[in-house]
Amino acid sequence: MTPLTINTVKQAVRLARELKRRRHREATGRFLIEGINFVGDALQGGAAIDCLLMTERVRQREKGRIILQHALSREIPFFFVKEEILDRLADTETPQGVLAIAPKPVWDENEVIAAEEALLLALDGIQDPGNLGTIIRSGDGVGVNGIFLGGGTVDIYNPKVLRSTMGSVFRVPAFPKTELLQLIRKLRERGFFVVAADPRADIKYYQADFRRGRFLIVIGNESRGISPALLELADLKVRIPLKEDVESLNAAVAAALILFEVLRQRDTIEDLRRIQK
Repeated sequence: MTPLTINTVKQAVRLARELKRRRHREATGRFLIEGINFVGDALQGGAAIDCLLMTERVRQREKGRIILQHALSREIPFFFVKEEILDRLADTETPQGVLAIAPKPVWDENEVIAAEEALLLALDGIQDPGNLGTIIRSGDGVGVNGIFLGGGTVDIYNPKVLRSTMGSVFRVPAFPKTELLQLIRKLRERGFFVVAADPRADIKYYQADFRRGRFLIVIGNESRGISPALLELADLKVRIPLKEDVESLNAAVAAALILFEVLRQRDTIEDLRRIQK
């Protein structure tokens, strides 16, 4: 990502205003980080930051001073703006007085796919920002190697998605606008086992054997599920058992259940290995 030079508060405010729109995020390869904890965690974790915007009120707070110390130590430009300006730039109803402009993380897809015992996630048209953010956070908790976002999936850098990830967006490799049919074919050629979440499947998700191997878990759209073309390519379809009068679970909940079942099975194997030693 080419470094961005921002010399004035006017430049910073104009860019921040533009980045509220998806097309500008995609055109510039940048996005907004909002909130004192989110910005602080990003700086502390070493995330690349182009510049900071902060109000004088936040400057007086301890967390604000820590953010400024990080910015100074890394020579990140920072600008103080009036409350009303930052309020207009913020997405939340109760702005916290600090924003950062950052380049989107760049990940190596080949490196992600090549990981030993890789666990990958493919999302087919997840549209709700809260669902996507929660899925990314769950993936971070389980240790997924990468998440592939198919067509129709909400922008990962949507402010609501970012808040739901709680910072996981900086730790989990994610690949937007992925052609999932091509991805699945490629992964199967490389020895991946493709598991699709399908409420019509005969096998319950905890009956699948996730203990060893390389897996791609596919989660579908909140209303229509996984597209038929993708389902046809799955090596195994699994369902989450529900009461008769309940049709399906929230996509984020379904993803979390399956991902943590993978973790549970693999963690049990590791425990047995430690005991045997």
